[in-house]
Amino acid sequence: MGRPRNLRDMRQEHEAAVARGLISDEPGTSRGSRNPSLTPKTRPAPAAAPQRMKLVWQVCDIGGRTVASYGYTDKADAEAHAARLKTQGKGNHFVRSEKVPMEK
Repeated sequence: MGRPRNLRDMRQEHEAAVARGLISDEPGTSRGSRNPSLTPKTRPAPAAAPQRMKLVWQVCDIGGRTVASYGYTDKADAEAHAARLKTQGKGNHFVRSEKVPMEK
């Protein structure tokens, strides 16, 4: 296996190679800049927390446009509103659930 090399001897060999023009001794030609795989990797930014959502009942016309919106616990009120609009002759209305962002 042999003895480890002396740093002083290695430095002299390096200076001799530079003097002969075999290698360059410019700043910025470090080991990391020659091999791009040795550059430090950047981590991706952590994903933002998903926004909190709540469920609401929407009374919609036949085209899907929202006429009124009720909270989750007021489903009976939403169905009553849709039935009232239908009996008034305002066309067919239906109730659907929708997830909307919560207010802070």
